[in-house]
Amino acid sequence: MQQNLTKRYYSISEVAGMFNVNISKLRYWQDHFPTINPKRDRAGDRKYTQDDIKEIREIFVLIEEEGHTIEGAKNALEKKRARKNANQEVVDTLVGLRDFLKKVRDSLEQGDDSSL
Repeated sequence: MQQNLTKRYYSISEVAGMFNVNISKLRYWQDHFPTINPKRDRAGDRKYTQDDIKEIREIFVLIEEEGHTIEGAKNALEKKRARKNANQEVVDTLVGLRDFLKKVRDSLEQGDDSSL
């Protein structure tokens, strides 16, 4: 299932082939997972980006390989995103703290405590 994605857009049949699933299954997943949001060309055909394919890969693993139901896969994805958001908040806090400590250090090196 490891794909070398080199194109900008992929058709639904190409994506279905990547995962060895029916086109109807991709459409079904799209109906149940709003994070799968392929663009449409002028003819109305779905055009999947590399990000869409990454999202489908996560869903494929949860449903087809791990045996989750649609609801179970949705819950697993929500938990993963919540953890990612929490981790990002910690990183942002640490970056802010680092920047503050650099200002303190610079201020102390200059002998100026008025900027604190």
